[in-house]
Amino acid sequence: MLVHIGDASAAALGQRPFSATPRPGPRAVVRFIALYLLPRTPRGIKSGAEPAAKALNAAAFASDQERAVALLRQMAAPGQSFTAAHPAFGPMTRSDWMRYAYLHTDHHLRQFGL
Repeated sequence: MLVHIGDASAAALGQRPFSATPRPGPRAVVRFIALYLLPRTPRGIKSGAEPAAKALNAAAFASDQERAVALLRQMAAPGQSFTAAHPAFGPMTRSDWMRYAYLHTDHHLRQFGL
């Protein structure tokens, strides 16, 4: 989960590509519903990312945690710029990216009862 959050944050910051391919369709409507109408991310939504497919080193937990937290802090830094578009939601504002980071992180923390 920490690697996945770190990877998603790095993609939002333009430091790596998103793992999911862009989706066609009414992105503005989907973005508004997902980011502002739903109280939290529903379970079972297929995003195109496959975080469970990676083999991870358990000894790297502390560094994975540090990376995820550092990238989330970087996203929250004043004046931070973001990639042009999210693969499912299309072009997003800074406010959209902040909401996405919160909902995405909250979703995965809830998976572990945190």
